[in-house]
Amino acid sequence: PRGKYTVRVCRGTACHVRGGKKVQVAVHQQLGISEGENSADMRFTFETVGCLGACALAPLIMVGRTYYGKMTPGKTRTMLAEYAKA
Repeated sequence: PRGKYTVRVCRGTACHVRGGKKVQVAVHQQLGISEGENSADMRFTFETVGCLGACALAPLIMVGRTYYGKMTPGKTRTMLAEYAKA
């Protein structure tokens, strides 16, 4: 089973160099789940991917089919909080 929202964090080279690991940690902390897990309420599934193909926007998160570029840990927490309210 998958959560309502699939959160994919890019681990590509451009994202890694521009702080993608910090964004990945922020997702883990905000959702309370690790890579490959679903939240208890089945609202979120957390995945990492090798590349999302939008390196100019690095670091990048994709939720469903929506891209969020130039993410920071703070922006990540704010964005995920909005999804949690929906």
